[in-house]
Parts: sequence; C-alpha cells; structure tokens
Amino acid sequence: MKRQVVEIEVLHERASATPDRRGRSRLAVGPPAAAPESPTEGMTEDASLRGRQLRFARAVMTPESSPGMLDETSAARWLTPGPRMTALERLEIYRRGYHARLIECLADDYPATQYALGEAAFDDLCRAYIARFPSTGPSLNFFGWRMSAFIGEEMAEPLGERAFAANLTALEWAVVEVIHAQSEPPLSPAGLLGVPADGWDRVRLEATSALRLLRFDHPVNEYFQAYRDGESPAIPAARASATVVYRSGPTVWRMDLSDPMAAVLSALVAGEPLGEALSQGEGHLSDLDPAEVASRVTTWFREWVGHGLFVRARW
Repeated sequence: MKRQVVEIEVLHERASATPDRRGRSRLAVGPPAAAPESPTEGMTEDASLRGRQLRFARAVMTPESSPGMLDETSAARWLTPGPRMTALERLEIYRRGYHARLIECLADDYPATQYALGEAAFDDLCRAYIARFPSTGPSLNFFGWRMSAFIGEEMAEPLGERAFAANLTALEWAVVEVIHAQSEPPLSPAGLLGVPADGWDRVRLEATSALRLLRFDHPVNEYFQAYRDGESPAIPAARASATVVYRSGPTVWRMDLSDPMAAVLSALVAGEPLGEALSQGEGHLSDLDPAEVASRVTTWFREWVGHGLFVRARW
C-alpha cells in the first residue's frame, strides 16, 4: 500500500473579522452545529459604539455581487471621509478586503481545486459560497466545510466536472479536518497481545479521530498527488476510488485503497468485529486461493495497526 504524505506547516488559527454573535472571543474548533444564516443575526443596532460596529460589520460583509447597504449620503453620516476618498469609497476598500481574505482562506484549503477550475472560476465559486454561507465566527479554520456539498448542488458546470470538483474538495477538506482533529496515542501491536487465540473474530477496533475514509466517483487522490508533484494533470474520466486520510504523529498521510481493502477498513472503522470485517473483504477476493486471501488481509491489518489508524481494541 503506497502512502503519500501531506506536509503540514506550523498549525495556526486564522482570524476572521466576523464578530461572534454573542460577542465572545472564542476560537472555533470545528464546523458549527447550527450556524445562523447571518453572522450578525440576533444583534440589535443602536447608537452606541457596539451599534456602529455592528452596522460597519454588516456593510463590510454584504456580498460583492450585491449593492452596498449604504449610499454615499448615509455612509458620510457615520464614517469619516479621507483627503482623497469619500466615506463610501473607504468602506468599499474594507468590503473588498474582507471578501479577498475569505477567498484567500478557501484557496489555502482547496489549492488543487483552484488549479483544476482555474483562478477566475474558483474566485467566482468562492464569492457564491461566501454569499450563501457568510463567516459566522472569529476563526476561519472551518469556514470552507460546506464547499463539497455546495459544488455538488450549485456549481454551474457540466455534470462530470462538477462531480469531480465535489470529490476533489471532499478530499482536500478531509486533509483539513485530519490536521485539526484531536487524537490519542495509537494502538501498538503489543496492545493486541492479550487477545486469546480463539477471540480474534470478536475483536473490535476503535479508529483514531484523525482519520477519514472516503469513496469517490473519480480518482481524485491520483490527481491531487500529480498536482502536488508539480505536474499539469487534466481532469480524469470517472472511475471509482477510495482513499483513507489520517494523521500519524505530526504527519498527514493519504493512501488509496482497493475495493477489498476499503470494504475491510470501512467495516472496522464502523465498529464491526474483525471476523466480520475480514469476511467482507474476502467477498471481493473470491477468485483467489484461501491461503492468499488470508495472507493479504493479515498484511493489511498489520500495516494499518502499524500506521496508527486505531487507538484501542476491545474483545
């Protein structure tokens, strides 16, 4: 099983200009369970400093495709003009800068998708995404978590290209999630020494939370690796594939899986007993000698444990 590495820079929080709806300064640690449609929903404007800040935030976060919420006269009532720019022109600088920052973060999360679509089309996609899902918290680490579903539903491209882009963003987002996921020390081979000889079929393994197992309609991991290698890959024809993305220590790995490997690992991650999981893989290898089947699945199991995909075993 060939693994590909994803280099990680020093982990950092990406700050947003968006106020938390309760005025707190907490950092987001994952996609919000129920984000408000508007980042300023529930806040009341008034003549106080807080009210002015809220009005400014609403004006800045108005999508670039929409007219600004203020005209020149109303902007001048509460913004100071400069020596060379009107109050509204100064406000527009902030509005363009705000959206540019969000697009920059989306490009950071989805560099291969940006390459596949081209910068102009990717920027248009990001602006549509921002208009539909404005930032709702003070951290941008998980701002782009809806992108794959958004592309699948709303991207105005031919079906094949849209499906490929949705698959590719799902892979890139899995990398983001795995980078930020909390994890426990991995299960070591020594942790399995207590399994009784007749108890292996009953063993259940708990996968690390820094693992994502994905199935695709396109070979997106091959495309992603070619992009990272500095090649100029073309969008491939549809072909089913499966990839596991996981973190081992400070390193994120990607590994393509054959159909039987994906069947076994998917069952293990879902909490199925080892015996049941292995039987699902064997169903994809019915044309092989039983001894060869046993050898293959034993090798997969040993390598997955060695790579740190699991954190504990129960039997």
